[in-house]
Amino acid sequence: MSSSPVKSATIDAQLARPLERALDWALGLADSQGRLICPEHGVEHTGKSACVAILALELGRALGRQDYLDAAVAQGRRLVARLEREGDSPCFTFRPGRHDPFNCSNSVIDGGACSDALGSLVLELGDSLGADDRAAFARACVLHARTYLRYAAVDKGVPAQRAWALTGLARAIEVERRYPELLEGESQAPGDGVLVEAGRRAVEILAAIQHADGSYPYHPLEWGAGHPGASDVSSFYQSRVTGFLLFALPGLGLEPKAAQQREGLEAGLDFLAGLQGPDGVKCGLVEAKPWYWGATYEVASHPFDVFTLARGGALFGRDDWLRAARRAHRVWGDHLTGDGQPTSHRPGPGRGRSYQCPLFWAGHACWAARALPELSAASDTDEGQVQPSVRWFAEAQVARLEDACVVAWVRGARPRPNVHHGSPLGAGLLRVVERGSGRELLPRCRLGGHNLAEWSGLAGHLAPARGWRAGGEELRFSLWLARVEARAGRLGSALRTPLAVARRGILAFAHPRVSSAFDAEPEVDLIDHGLVVRSRLAHRDGEHVVGSALERTFRVDGQGLAVRDALASAGAARRVTFLHPGARTPIGGPVIGYRIGPSSSSPSPGGPAGGIG
Repeated sequence: MSSSPVKSATIDAQLARPLERALDWALGLADSQGRLICPEHGVEHTGKSACVAILALELGRALGRQDYLDAAVAQGRRLVARLEREGDSPCFTFRPGRHDPFNCSNSVIDGGACSDALGSLVLELGDSLGADDRAAFARACVLHARTYLRYAAVDKGVPAQRAWALTGLARAIEVERRYPELLEGESQAPGDGVLVEAGRRAVEILAAIQHADGSYPYHPLEWGAGHPGASDVSSFYQSRVTGFLLFALPGLGLEPKAAQQREGLEAGLDFLAGLQGPDGVKCGLVEAKPWYWGATYEVASHPFDVFTLARGGALFGRDDWLRAARRAHRVWGDHLTGDGQPTSHRPGPGRGRSYQCPLFWAGHACWAARALPELSAASDTDEGQVQPSVRWFAEAQVARLEDACVVAWVRGARPRPNVHHGSPLGAGLLRVVERGSGRELLPRCRLGGHNLAEWSGLAGHLAPARGWRAGGEELRFSLWLARVEARAGRLGSALRTPLAVARRGILAFAHPRVSSAFDAEPEVDLIDHGLVVRSRLAHRDGEHVVGSALERTFRVDGQGLAVRDALASAGAARRVTFLHPGARTPIGGPVIGYRIGPSSSSPSPGGPAGGIG
């Protein structure tokens, strides 16, 4: 079974309340036919309706709310009504899936959630579910798994999508085991092992694509990524693969604690936890898919984080992961609007609208609801004395430095990005957060070429060919983004979208601006409580400035982050300056020393490496 390892726990009503608010908002979207119609896209996102059904089921059972259970069953009936055969194909899929582009999803994501929801209703409600509903839900769950999910789980190009297929497969397998009589007369005999075989093969494939440091590529190049940046790791998607595996493995007859599974699960959990700050927010600049978000951070992925960290923490006895789960849940709840509508980030200067919609995010809250027993049993006790340390995730090229005062993230190499794919900044600091208050100590602009704590200048002249190589193909995608804006009634935004992509994706890459944050191929050496990044100035696409060289040292010492930034040579670049994070004014080199912490000091040009700040 995929149930919680916490055998019995009194559900904390305060932890459940944000989930109730999100559910109430989502259910309020229902039309006269019970369809949850998205205000943004004007469609019934069937896969998200499935997630809402799970959310209502989990909260109904946890809180004794019959109205929520009734709502879950009603959405289950909607799912059955949307299961259709794909033309002459033997596959049955849940519509709209890929058939309506404004669904903004695909058949495997929606199908995994639908089979999961239908199977969960059958398995969790048992005899309290009417006989007709129980039979219809069971047959739809298994039919989709047998004709579609068993194939999608092993051939989709995105690991998170394969893993989502596994959630539906696992539920279908459990339905076949427990209720074979409900499936009598089906064209394919239940219990013949084909679903288990497909699921276990998918697990093996996911294990093979996982990096040794626990991270996953968002879309591996060998699986068909259209741009190198898409193969970068993703703070948004990381918890999905690990969390879905934690959920699905028991249904496949695989023990998560067994050595063969445990190593990858713990590595994935460790990388996920390493991305989270003391404020509960992850380092959003580690992201293969930055076009999804209107800010440098997002909390839309937190329900997946909550489930993964809480389930993993309880399973493997890791209190630090349980604390991280509670932090993630708290911050997600803090981002709800007054009527319970989830948001991805707070508004602010330079921030805009995210691509996904609030109905997606409300539905995804089901994963946090599944972790309520673990969250309620967990403690908020302090983690105790924090010693200066550095954790290096080698394949992702991400370092987490922390002491009693700050937590900082430094990026080394990364796939070369364009405007939509790949982490936009690297070869230096990504984020610094004060441990006690959670205060952001280093504001970043993901689109900027002149960020704090970075060297920047000019090299060459405007290069239209370089700009077109970087972003020419993205103009076509901008037309789709414009269509989505127009569908939502934002005609002005629709007209501006292609112009914005041309400006950010072509002109910005053609501009002579160079920065220390644009180098995609630095070298990193670990030192005591820190690391040294040896890099070069580069254009946005990673093209190096000939003859340039930098040596950047980052170290935590118990009083914060100490940095020595040395420009050994500007090479062919001109007007190169450093934007000091304290003075916030450009400073000439060649060596800048500074400290970021509770009481950051003024710049100390030429300061020795051992006496920074």
